[in-house]
Amino acid sequence: MGLRTHALRALLALGLVLIGVAFLAGAFSLRQPLVVSLDVGISGLRFLGVLLVLFWMQEAFVKDIERRTITLALAYPVRRSAYVVGRFTGVMLLIIMAVAIWAGLLYLMGKYASWGYADSSRPVFGIGYLLVLVGVCLDLLVLGSVVLFLISASTSSLLPFLAGGAFALAARSVGPVLDYLVLSADADPGLKQGLLPLLAKIRWLIPDLSRLDWREIVLYGSAPVATDILSGILIAVGYFLMMVWLAVWMYGRREIA
Repeated sequence: MGLRTHALRALLALGLVLIGVAFLAGAFSLRQPLVVSLDVGISGLRFLGVLLVLFWMQEAFVKDIERRTITLALAYPVRRSAYVVGRFTGVMLLIIMAVAIWAGLLYLMGKYASWGYADSSRPVFGIGYLLVLVGVCLDLLVLGSVVLFLISASTSSLLPFLAGGAFALAARSVGPVLDYLVLSADADPGLKQGLLPLLAKIRWLIPDLSRLDWREIVLYGSAPVATDILSGILIAVGYFLMMVWLAVWMYGRREIA
């Protein structure tokens, strides 16, 4: 179902455009074309991953309710939790497959997009690259679990899509914005006074997904502190499990005509 959706074709075309943009971006840096291309490519992967999660979750759950095909699935002698977890697992496997394909393209680009500059700084591939991809997958798994919960609690087909996109933007931005306000000497004092209390509260409600962006390992060979990596993983996994549990609980009590 996920591979047959019409939206997938548009997203594949967008993915090729983003790969092309990442490749061309390296031409603007004569000393670090490979690093710049890979940096833009990883950003493109994170952006495209959000769209894939939103569209595939819509196809797997929302369209199932709209077409009333969910009643056929629930007619079988299985728990609703099996339906929810099974479909969600299928979507997440599609996401991981998409990340793996994109990762292969980024690897090739990170090897050959030097634009003829012999002394170009080169990305550091290896186990660190796998860790970067794990961070991307965890980021998208958390987003998928939040969208799943929104679908389970909403009767609107558009709300989970819009709210999921807003969540992705907020969860990836709250950490960098807080760091800027707290650590930067250029931050406006009035802005600090108005935003810091609000952002401090928001940080308790949504996870800081910027903790899962470990691209500096590949780009510059500089790994984050191990405790920061571990805390990011634990927060993501904990939030993911909580959202999936809530979604299963909501589906179990939802009336589906």
